[in-house]
Amino acid sequence: MSPLRWGLAASGWVALAAVALLPEAAVLRVILTTAFLLVCPGLAALLRCPPASRATDPAIFLETAVLALVVSMSLSVLVAEVLFLSGVFTITRALLALAVLTSLLALLPRPRGTRGPTRRAAPDDGSSPAAADRTGPSVRERDAGPVMGAFTAAGPIARRIAAAVVAGIRR
Repeated sequence: MSPLRWGLAASGWVALAAVALLPEAAVLRVILTTAFLLVCPGLAALLRCPPASRATDPAIFLETAVLALVVSMSLSVLVAEVLFLSGVFTITRALLALAVLTSLLALLPRPRGTRGPTRRAAPDDGSSPAAADRTGPSVRERDAGPVMGAFTAAGPIARRIAAAVVAGIRR
């Protein structure tokens, strides 16, 4: 287990200890808590993903940093929203939940057996005999737009509802 994983697992508990032990306006408390909330949960979640092929590329490093920031903020918002909606929000509870989540994500081993690249089939215009036997959407249905495209896998009823919604919007 790498030192990065151990550091991520401990970071939430350090931030929680800073909140519990330091005064409210202490600079160290603000720095530790902010750094944890902005970086650590997202980086722990990104460690679960397969490694990038070119880890030395500066663009990969920047992409990982931005993703860690965005995922951290998303996880923080989700935890805060759940605690607010249940009526039990406090800073200590939110940090406790994020510390547990970060520790679990950092210390659990990465799942094995990641899928390799898959081959894409050539686009079908719907005119071949094989296309008539196919149960999936045709090219025309796939290219119908984002609203119709979201419902093509859901079945014929969902496609009819989506078509009616789109027709109503266009009127």
